[in-house]
Amino acid sequence: MPTVLAVTAFADPIVIAGKNIPRLLGKPIASIVVLNGSGTAIPFQIDEVTKDGEYVLDKGESPNVKEGNGVLNEQDEIAFLWNDADAVDAEAGVNKGIGTNINNNDIDSNIKTTITLTRGKEKRTVTVVFDPTSSLPRSPRSYIGYNHNTGRVATEYYYADFAKDRFHFVRAGVMDFTSNKYVDLTNELRVEILLKTLFGLIPIRYGEGDLVCFVRRYKVGPIRLIRRGDFHLNLGFGVKGSRAAVNQICYPKVVKVPVYVHLPIRFRNLFSQAHIEMTPVIREAGKRFTFAVPSNKLYFPVGGDRLDTLCQSMPLRRMFTLKNGDAAGYGWILDATTQPEHISGSGFVMRRPGTRGTGPAECGFRLTVRDVPKGNYYITNWVLFSGGKAGDIERLGKGLMEPVAVSEEKYGEH
Repeated sequence: MPTVLAVTAFADPIVIAGKNIPRLLGKPIASIVVLNGSGTAIPFQIDEVTKDGEYVLDKGESPNVKEGNGVLNEQDEIAFLWNDADAVDAEAGVNKGIGTNINNNDIDSNIKTTITLTRGKEKRTVTVVFDPTSSLPRSPRSYIGYNHNTGRVATEYYYADFAKDRFHFVRAGVMDFTSNKYVDLTNELRVEILLKTLFGLIPIRYGEGDLVCFVRRYKVGPIRLIRRGDFHLNLGFGVKGSRAAVNQICYPKVVKVPVYVHLPIRFRNLFSQAHIEMTPVIREAGKRFTFAVPSNKLYFPVGGDRLDTLCQSMPLRRMFTLKNGDAAGYGWILDATTQPEHISGSGFVMRRPGTRGTGPAECGFRLTVRDVPKGNYYITNWVLFSGGKAGDIERLGKGLMEPVAVSEEKYGEH
């Protein structure tokens, strides 16, 4: 009988910790392969993670390869894509795979674990195999391309150009699946942090250029790009700057963009109010797109007349989208460790580009901060990209907010 694991994973991609595959712990990572339900090798990657929670990354000015040991440990992560796993027929209980290109005897002679992924009524499976003789083929496919010198990451769904020593992008595009070409959709990600002193007399503004993040090391695999940066924001007023090590992770259809803030004192001791805005600057090509918050039934054509609008509504875990029908677009989900009562008055923003002077609009969100206890806070932005089918972005968003259940079935007692 399958053993149900106390673990969840993102629907697409899937990320499983080594502790959830105990039979393969201690095995050389180079000898582990992932197959779909029909026995075909699929793209995957295993990323080592130190006991301090640092990814082991092999590129950049400060790689930390020596901190890895080359074997699967409990905290290490195996990543692959939901769509590469074979669907299971719920009635027959068998895979819907279209055959196998691997001799079953090769698989049966090795230690292996079949992982079942369940999302609603849909199930998919993969088999993780220890292959010490390297007799099983590996998939040659890679979903991620990255040029560290230019800062460009590109997949078949989007591209983004990152600023030098920054996590924010300065230009980005999405794939238009009617033309099979990128749409140059946005210029920079505009970030504004506005702090007001207790009497509101001295406003302090920061922009995306003040969010310095030196990318010390990175790793490019077939499933994801991981960039580790030293993040810094100087708040002024004699308050020591926020510093942290943060990871930006890019998948084929999903990008995780983190922001870290450290408050050494209670917020109201120095400031009466603050807001943080993140609003990508839309290019002319975006005039055909619509900015929407489906959960609030808000729809704003970028080329329309409803600009300079702040819709007050709690944005946490509520997706907004910028789409041109189902042909192209992206969704955005905001998550934060700040309690909702400390960010009342937040909402979604659509405005003219102001001093940027480029493109027809900026659209995104505003977090209004009023009284936050001292501590460390993370703002995590998930950007989700369309695959050209109706409901693609919504399904990805559901996968992030409602992770799949994972179970395992053991084979081989070597």
